[in-house]
Amino acid sequence: YDAARPEARIARQLVDDLLQRARGRQDVVPVKEVTVRERGSRYIDFFVPGLLAMNIMGSSIWSLAFAIVTQRNKKVLKRLAATPMSRMEYLLSFVLFRLIFLVLEIAIMLAFGSWVLDVPIRGSIITLVLVALVGAASFGAIGLLLSSRTKTVEGISGLANFVMLPMWIFSGVFFSATNFPAAIQPVIQALPLTALVNGMRAIMLQGAGLGTVWPQLAVLGAYLVVSLLVALRIFRWQ
Repeated sequence: YDAARPEARIARQLVDDLLQRARGRQDVVPVKEVTVRERGSRYIDFFVPGLLAMNIMGSSIWSLAFAIVTQRNKKVLKRLAATPMSRMEYLLSFVLFRLIFLVLEIAIMLAFGSWVLDVPIRGSIITLVLVALVGAASFGAIGLLLSSRTKTVEGISGLANFVMLPMWIFSGVFFSATNFPAAIQPVIQALPLTALVNGMRAIMLQGAGLGTVWPQLAVLGAYLVVSLLVALRIFRWQ
């Protein structure tokens, strides 16, 4: 058996116990088992908020970045530059467009998780939606920043994957981010996806309120403001 795998060690102990009992071993202290199941303690309860946050990140960055780069590649932005529309109006239109569709996405995923998978939502729905909207706006601003000067679909694909891949690994979507070494925890906790995952998980599983998740909102808000300001400054129509 593989001693490095916890399930292998447990299997070995079970087999050893059965063999010892078959040879007549008696328990010195009788033990009685009581099974307790608590909503919110399963892996699926841990995973659904992370999956929702990852979907918000991916769809926000990909949808905005690809749309802008495609329009630039097809010379649409060059024509829009001749209109009275400013760069801020153009970029904010993409962010607002993304937020409108996000509400429907969140509603569908939360309904499926709650009714089909029995994932609890212990906190306020309003607080949960607020955190999701701020997260979507932050990742949308990152998408705008990535696409500010990128001219090809291949280029934006590489940039988007370069930005998102570390967050897929380190931000605690599939397992707790605290499993990583303490030396890199400040960097991990500063990632926007980590803030979104922790905020949504705290609201859904622990019933956290707005006062509890304000550090996560602060991190997401900082990414939103900085990314949007830089995108506005370096954005090019051509």
